[in-house]
Amino acid sequence: MVKKVPINCNICGSTKYTILYKDDIGDATPELDYNFNSNTNKTYQIVKCVSCGLVYVNPMPNLCNLYETVNDKVYLESKRQRLRTAEKCVQKILGFKKGGNLIDIGCSTGDFLDVASKHFSVQGIELSEWAYKEAAKRHKVYNMPLSGLNLHEQFDTVTLFGVIEHFTNPSKELDLIYNSLKPGGLLVIYTMDIDSWLPRLMGKKYWWFMAMHLFYFSRATCTFLLEKSGFKILKVEKHTVYYQIFSIGLSLQRYKIGKIVKPILNLPFIRDIMIPFKLSGDMLVFCVKKHKSEEMN
Repeated sequence: MVKKVPINCNICGSTKYTILYKDDIGDATPELDYNFNSNTNKTYQIVKCVSCGLVYVNPMPNLCNLYETVNDKVYLESKRQRLRTAEKCVQKILGFKKGGNLIDIGCSTGDFLDVASKHFSVQGIELSEWAYKEAAKRHKVYNMPLSGLNLHEQFDTVTLFGVIEHFTNPSKELDLIYNSLKPGGLLVIYTMDIDSWLPRLMGKKYWWFMAMHLFYFSRATCTFLLEKSGFKILKVEKHTVYYQIFSIGLSLQRYKIGKIVKPILNLPFIRDIMIPFKLSGDMLVFCVKKHKSEEMN
């Protein structure tokens, strides 16, 4: 059974909220892999802060121990799409930081590190024992949370790709990230933008809604949280993500149409074709650690 505790808003501390979606998981143990199915869209209770608009799960479940045991062989099949996406992202990062020390938090099997290592001295953090062992074959990776490490002002760049929405306390984690960055260091975050038109149109059927996601940020709430933690926003843009066609079929398994299209999209002559998507509902955030003189102003 997953333990759940009531929490205050992670941005403003308010205890007041409206319920957006009721808990349809209950005491069941959620699946945390990418083998999507009809249960993938089930979530814990999702609420919206009446003061600042942050959307989050409340009561908050503790899923940390579950991540340690994740073993997702389906994930390995889509390595090519992640490498191509990483190439595009690294080029954007180089527009802000050229070289130095980089750490990817939630690095999974190390695909982003493979690409980033051509330009940066890289390290990673990964809680899944299985993914950690895969990444550690090629890179220096820690199999523990950032809170367990002493990495004060060691990094020029920190990346969080599809990770911040998994944190039980993003504000606390951002404070740790702030301390791990050198003055003027860069933080890059990829997450959903819940206020964009596609999530508003699809509602709970939008693919970012799943049990493992605990916070659902908009541009406004993400900006509030980052500025509260001492960061200055440099740029927010839509993120280009590449998908192999068979991977689109896997993602669609959570919908009724998935049973029809998955066999077609898995045909040998089309399954590995790569398609770029720049979707409403995804955002890539670039921000910088403020110098002490800026924080005082």
